[in-house]
Amino acid sequence: MKERFQDRLFAAFGVLSIALALGAVAIGSIGENTRMITISSSRAEVAAAIAHPAGTATWVAAYIELLSFGLFLAFAMWACAKLGEGVLARIASGAAIGYTTLSIASLGVLDAIAYRSGKGMGVDLATTLVAINEALFVGTWFFAVFFLLAAGPLALAGGRRALGLSAVAIAAIILVGAAASLDNAGQLAFMLWMIWVVYASAALSRRRERRPDIAAATQHA
Repeated sequence: MKERFQDRLFAAFGVLSIALALGAVAIGSIGENTRMITISSSRAEVAAAIAHPAGTATWVAAYIELLSFGLFLAFAMWACAKLGEGVLARIASGAAIGYTTLSIASLGVLDAIAYRSGKGMGVDLATTLVAINEALFVGTWFFAVFFLLAAGPLALAGGRRALGLSAVAIAAIILVGAAASLDNAGQLAFMLWMIWVVYASAALSRRRERRPDIAAATQHA
């Protein structure tokens, strides 16, 4: 019963981490803020974004997003434990930590831009910080790929065929998308990673029924 409760709790963390991340994006897009500028933004767009102080919505979004990263890390450690042991599990755990670390660093740079907005920050400095933020963000994609490429084989070895194959496929799509376009294909491909986290949360929380032939073999062993 205790294990069942724990599985449901950490699976909920996985789903909630994605829900909070998406909610943060929605809240952060309200009013004057710097969350929408990217390396593709023009100098005029950057200047307009940093011309006014960040509003309350920006800081609420940042707070929620930080919570989402903590929940994701808890989910990821649980998922690795559920999928198996050994080198691949350790690689997946390390990738999850790296993903969380870079994500928080990226958010920190974004918040630094927001904090300096409306306080005389120049466009050159702002565009440099935007580039650093996006570089860190793209780095999280590769940690997500490392996690998926380690978790995929573990899932396949454990008989979770759909979970394993989808992990490997999404990792490949993210790599292709990142090479093709950071702001378009890459962003869309990264959404698949978020969908996989939700799917994995549901799949790993379900109690797996033992196959009759395996159960019989165990009884006669």
